[in-house]
Amino acid sequence: MRRLIAGALLLAGFAMRGNAQTTVLPVATPQTGEVTVTLVTFALGPEVFERFGHNALWFHDNTTGQDVAYHWGLFSFNEPNFLARFLSGDNHYWMGREDPRGLIDRERRSGRTATLQRLNLTPEQAHSLHEFVLWNERPENRFYRYDYFADNCSTRLRDAIDRAVGGAIKRATDTVHTALSYRRESIRLTDGDRPVQLGIDIALGRPADAPLTAWQSFFIPMRLRDAIRTVKIPDENGALVPLVAEEQQVAQATGTTAIEEQGRAPRLALRYFVLGVLLALLVGSLTFLMPMRSATWGLAFFGAGWSLISGILGVILLLAWLFTKHVFWAGNENVLLFTPLALFLAALYPAALLSGKAVRAAQMIAGLLVVAAFVAACLALMPGGQENRAIVALMLPVQFALYVGLRSAMPRGTRAA
Repeated sequence: MRRLIAGALLLAGFAMRGNAQTTVLPVATPQTGEVTVTLVTFALGPEVFERFGHNALWFHDNTTGQDVAYHWGLFSFNEPNFLARFLSGDNHYWMGREDPRGLIDRERRSGRTATLQRLNLTPEQAHSLHEFVLWNERPENRFYRYDYFADNCSTRLRDAIDRAVGGAIKRATDTVHTALSYRRESIRLTDGDRPVQLGIDIALGRPADAPLTAWQSFFIPMRLRDAIRTVKIPDENGALVPLVAEEQQVAQATGTTAIEEQGRAPRLALRYFVLGVLLALLVGSLTFLMPMRSATWGLAFFGAGWSLISGILGVILLLAWLFTKHVFWAGNENVLLFTPLALFLAALYPAALLSGKAVRAAQMIAGLLVVAAFVAACLALMPGGQENRAIVALMLPVQFALYVGLRSAMPRGTRAA
């Protein structure tokens, strides 16, 4: 349960990128001479907040020999009102600098590989990009409201490079439609950590299912890394040249294990349906074993616990939809599966089974939850519906089994209140 909620909170903007640090190394400001620019992309890391990759821009001043890396993934727990901003979706992140070799070495030791792509920029383009990041680093410019999909450390870096090359990246990719979505990308990158994956799938609403252009997919640093290999930009004479002049990889440190990036999002519906059916069979078995007192207590405990968790998640989803800036939590049809109404059933289910009290009320609420889950299933099957079939497949069998258990497993001699 803790990691399930962690997955949902991950989408509240908390440490989406693996290099969100609370401190940075002091580095001398490079002079504005001729510079070489390298895009550094870090692959997946073992921690939850490292599963979406990270990137930075490495500037090497060819005149002074100074090196500095800039990235847009900095935040601090000590920022005033951090918790309130975190919960409301008004997270303050900022861009800053680090020593590039120290940054790469730290990530290597955590098990992450790094890809270095030297950009084939003209002196004017490199100078423009350098001047922009120096301007962006000023105290009055460095802060921004972090959005885990639409405005994060990778999209900020993407926009900075694109600005320097006159919009060449956006022109080449913004009209390229893909089969990707924010949900699918999030599910893909968290595969292997199933509680977190489940939490993300529950938290995301319909806006996260819109098909992405290649340009939008660059909220994932690895997508940007792969795409710019084929992008061409004008050189000093106006001829088109590859954006990437040279590429090399820096492997993770010896003794560490790299997290493999999956090529596509897994199909979760069958996996969750099997789990939902198994849980429904458990409820059915307890129902069949009635009127054994131990079975009654087991069914009452399961029904109360399941309903309590569902109700709490429903409250979270509803509050996030209506009262926060979490755009991609809005329009979430999972509120039909996790509804605050379930909190009443958490109290009424054991009362009905164990003492025969409030039976009709419990049956009515359990029936409404089944109807709501069925409506969610119908919406999920409609063309263009929310991609929550996996969550429906998990919840509907259990909700139905709990309703049947409540209808057929009443202690003998009790009367509906």
